[in-house]
Amino acid sequence: MKKKRTISITNPKLRKIRDSLREIISKASDSYERELIKERDGLRLEEDKEKIKVLGDKIDKIYTAWKNSICVCPVCGSRTSDMTFNPHLKAWFCVDCYEKNRQFYVKRGEPHIYP
Repeated sequence: MKKKRTISITNPKLRKIRDSLREIISKASDSYERELIKERDGLRLEEDKEKIKVLGDKIDKIYTAWKNSICVCPVCGSRTSDMTFNPHLKAWFCVDCYEKNRQFYVKRGEPHIYP
């Protein structure tokens, strides 16, 4: 996305569905990440350096994708809030954190970071 965008849901039933889907995605991501960590921890450093590096890269990519997804606010960890997309950082933030960060960066003289 190239523009700032806020996704707000007011219907309580739709909120419950949204929150449940976020929880399912978060649990699936966490489960897969744990599997990769167990597999990496079971390898021997001197024999499997390349495989350990590949698994580490996969773990980092999964974690980064989850942190930048709409499922969770990377600042406060909220999974039940309406979210706003920051096109400069390419990440989703809850509306409250986005506004607080926007005010901070405007005062700091860098309003382009939080449009």
